[in-house]
Amino acid sequence: MPKFWSRLGARLKMTQLRQTVLGTLQLLWYAFTHLHVLRIAPVNAVFQRQLFFTGVEALAIVAVFGLLSGALVITQITSLVGGDSELTVKILIWTVVREVGPLFAAIIIIARSSAAIASELALMKTREEMTSLLRMDIPPQDYLLVPRIAGVTLAVLALTIYFQVVAIGGGLAISAMYQNVSYLDQVGRFLQTVKLSEFAVVGLKGCLFGLAISSISCFNGMQAQPSVTEVPKVAIKAVLQSLLFVFALDALIAYLGMAG
Repeated sequence: MPKFWSRLGARLKMTQLRQTVLGTLQLLWYAFTHLHVLRIAPVNAVFQRQLFFTGVEALAIVAVFGLLSGALVITQITSLVGGDSELTVKILIWTVVREVGPLFAAIIIIARSSAAIASELALMKTREEMTSLLRMDIPPQDYLLVPRIAGVTLAVLALTIYFQVVAIGGGLAISAMYQNVSYLDQVGRFLQTVKLSEFAVVGLKGCLFGLAISSISCFNGMQAQPSVTEVPKVAIKAVLQSLLFVFALDALIAYLGMAG
């Protein structure tokens, strides 16, 4: 009997995951084919509010995490390799540019925005606000989902780049201080070592992470039943599924990079 229940639970989880994947892909396709609605003033206002909440209001916390991450990475590298400036810069690129930066930026966005978006949409369903939109002949997907998906995706991309700049700038400054070399020399080594393809991968990750976080959060919010008790459930599910998909995408990109 215990094996039966465990198998049943595993099948239910796989079914829910499959539904989430299909639902988010359909949602992404809808958003992609309806981007023109962003030109409508009320929809554009929702887009700007989402961009401000997800992007602008997160600048301070992203800067703090970026500085701390850069300092932590450089401290550990220096303790391992000593005063080798060139190796320090290479490891900084391997860790911060390729992995830590995009992941940390995505995690911060998930912590701040994923639960908020899912909860907001779930509350709208509970209060029958979406029914009111339909009665006014306003498609809820156009007014509520498209601007949120576009705003979060753009914010994640921008914050990923911002995190990289802060983390690398702070890391190079601490590296220059530890190794008693010029900060400009460290920056020069970094620019000589880093490749443009690295930043292309960063941009790709930022876009994919943003699309995953926004669509999963919106999908879970729209799937909520019209009950107040559903709000915390969809919020938790949105956060967990966003984390799962972000790490899965990161692993897939790393695997494809190794295979290529």
